[in-house]
Amino acid sequence: MIASSLLTPFDLHLFNEGTHGHLYEKMGAHISKDPDGATFAVWAPNADPGSVIGGFNFRDRDAKQQQPREQQGVWEGYGLGVRQGGV
Repeated sequence: MIASSLLTPFDLHLFNEGTHGHLYEKMGAHISKDPDGATFAVWAPNADPGSVIGGFNFRDRDAKQQQPREQQGVWEGYGLGVRQGGV
């Protein structure tokens, strides 16, 4: 099971306008219960693909590649098994 994105198309529209008042609820790291893990989203418009790495995936930089969200400069990923305070 893969978690769905926290960013809706409307969120991206507001983000592009610069009028999203609660972007902190969508970007960064957010713990999820179903499936158990965490979503990650960053804005890095000129970045190459990045990874979410940690003890939960043995620091394997290829295990949790973030994916670009359309052409917005937003990168998203999901870390299965990530939890607050550790693995």
